[in-house]
Amino acid sequence: MFFKKDKIKETAKDLLGIAKRIENYRKDILSKEQLDILSKARTEINDALTLPRAEAHKSFDAIELSLKSIGGDIYPMTGLTENVEVFLFAAILALAVRTFFFQPFRIPTNSMWPTYAGMTFELVEGRKNIFEKLKRWTLFGASNFNIQAPDTGNLQIPIMTAEDRVEPYGGILYYKVVNTRKFWIFPTKEREYTFVVGERHVTLRVPLEFCFDDVVLETLFPKEKSWKEVLNHQPSRCFKRLKLSKDGHEDKAHYFDTGIRKSTGEDIFNFDILSGDMLFVDRMSYHFSLPKVGDPFVFRTRAIEGLRYDDKYFIKRLVGLPGDTLQVEGTTLYRNGDPIEGAEAFEQNRKQIDQYPGYTNTGLLEDGYEVEVPANHYFAMGDNSPHSYDSRGWGFVPNREVVGKAVFILYPFTRRWGCAK
Repeated sequence: MFFKKDKIKETAKDLLGIAKRIENYRKDILSKEQLDILSKARTEINDALTLPRAEAHKSFDAIELSLKSIGGDIYPMTGLTENVEVFLFAAILALAVRTFFFQPFRIPTNSMWPTYAGMTFELVEGRKNIFEKLKRWTLFGASNFNIQAPDTGNLQIPIMTAEDRVEPYGGILYYKVVNTRKFWIFPTKEREYTFVVGERHVTLRVPLEFCFDDVVLETLFPKEKSWKEVLNHQPSRCFKRLKLSKDGHEDKAHYFDTGIRKSTGEDIFNFDILSGDMLFVDRMSYHFSLPKVGDPFVFRTRAIEGLRYDDKYFIKRLVGLPGDTLQVEGTTLYRNGDPIEGAEAFEQNRKQIDQYPGYTNTGLLEDGYEVEVPANHYFAMGDNSPHSYDSRGWGFVPNREVVGKAVFILYPFTRRWGCAK
């Protein structure tokens, strides 16, 4: 029967809940006689609480039959059905909160470093056990990447020519963008790098937004400060084209011989990619007040002329309102003729303190150039100015594409956790 445990009060409570559910779901289609049965059942449930246990059970059995006769498809209510209802309610509530109030966003790149972190990396020595990997994944969103030499010989690295570089996912190392699936379900894109050891090649895939150049630089050339120094130190004879595909098609990339010898099975690269900061974005406030200079704001790229090829969400610092004039001199960003104010990051960049690199002249803000923000648009720049692809490169942000303001860093659990700056 309906009750499985010999608990009178719990059984009565469950039956009253079923009666209320029947009324809420079917009141408009129940006849007067059925409504009378429902009302009588409620009275009998309460009366049964005063009866001896055996009589109460007998009364509950009769009540259950009455409820079944008018309950239709919703009775009896199984545990699975209840769980589905709870799940659907929670999903609808979450979607409502996400759409109108707070939405989580993950930062993929380091254009806002050090205010916010995109994907970063740590070199790994040896092998970590499953518990260490689980701990790092839980706390920092760390995913391990490891490729080993397929042959014995010198390691050769693909170098991208200037005409092959595509913002904002450029770099020095040549790669291909490949379509794949995340968790075997969700379509996504990744970078695929091809390295050569001896007579064989090996590939590595990383997230599209993650630039692998720094991993290679730190792993293979730890004494060099930049890729420019590395390439300047390589004699021209070290560069060549390699035929990698089965049909003999020549790869577009130039390879150079690093002179580093690897043995079969030896690690070439072993590193963790740490998750970018996940932010809560306030989608509500901008419905009642306009964005302000200094806000870390999120916007969609679909209507930005220079970014239409890739519909994504970006986070940058709002530095210019409609009608503002902007200019960069030295490491300082000027707004309407004065050093810009409105966020702590502005002063830190101006003084180049706490890892803030200062603002740089490029694109629309090249040295000596001044730009005016048009009506109904904003000018966006990253706090990591030398490594930020922003309004200087792709233009202005239409006000209708603004999503909201970053308010809280909720993951990973680092020193940046807490209120967004």
